[in-house]
Amino acid sequence: MSRVTFAQLEAFYWVASSGSVESAAQRLNLSQPTISLRIKALEEEIGLSLFDRVGRGIRLSLDGQALLPNARRILDNVQDFTNHAGHSQVRGRLRVGLAEGFAFICLAPILELLHKNYPELQPECVIATSSSIEPELHDHKLDLAFLVSAKERENFTLIPLGVQETSWVAPTSWDLPETVSPHDLADLPIICNPQGSINYWQVKSWFAGSGITPARLDICSSVAMLSHLVSKGSAAAIFPSKMVEVGPSTGRVRVLQASPRIEDVPVYAAFHTDNQSAALKAFIKTVHQVLAQMDYLRR
Repeated sequence: MSRVTFAQLEAFYWVASSGSVESAAQRLNLSQPTISLRIKALEEEIGLSLFDRVGRGIRLSLDGQALLPNARRILDNVQDFTNHAGHSQVRGRLRVGLAEGFAFICLAPILELLHKNYPELQPECVIATSSSIEPELHDHKLDLAFLVSAKERENFTLIPLGVQETSWVAPTSWDLPETVSPHDLADLPIICNPQGSINYWQVKSWFAGSGITPARLDICSSVAMLSHLVSKGSAAAIFPSKMVEVGPSTGRVRVLQASPRIEDVPVYAAFHTDNQSAALKAFIKTVHQVLAQMDYLRR
């Protein structure tokens, strides 16, 4: 009976993938001699030379090239087995608040991956502006929240996820320059979220920096509705640039360059520090994975 071990296959795979024993040792947090011993033991067990020594380096032998896909498949199967065992412990209800622009862009792929990896986890999602969600979290009505420009608070943990690009967006039918100033938009209808929201502050401060008050400033509590109204030609608004790419308004709106520029907003995961539940950790992990796949938030 073969005595090939997982540790030996892991060493083989990472040496083959990285091209050196040194890189594999760093990846696995092991010493180089340990990696070399595992490779040697694997070669002795299967009776094949997996690497050719070239000068001071190594390269995969023909036998090594033939066995590498099998090693990868075995490692993947072991990882799937481990994931399944861990995921089976993640279940139940999790109350999650999400800033609406962030949810508009990211929630669908987050839920898709969450359903796949944690089928017994039941998120209850509340979508609103960050200024509306944050008090719900503080009052223990939510377990977890994804907020823009969140404030530090005692007994709460903030995990920075990156920054979200925000821009002026206007109907393509409007005759505007490629780069707009407050003077260009001052007499046009503008729409934003209610007073107290990040969006309201962005709009008001952008105009105020030039000593201007927009002639028409309408208020709407929904970021998705801001996007819809802009696509209908009703107003210009500031919202996450990515909403133009993923929304249904492609071709009817355009993202404008602004002078002065609109500052990007930081996005955080926020939760009570004493909440260390498996469900909460699983949701945050899923969000990290989705954001990495989407390349959405900038660091």
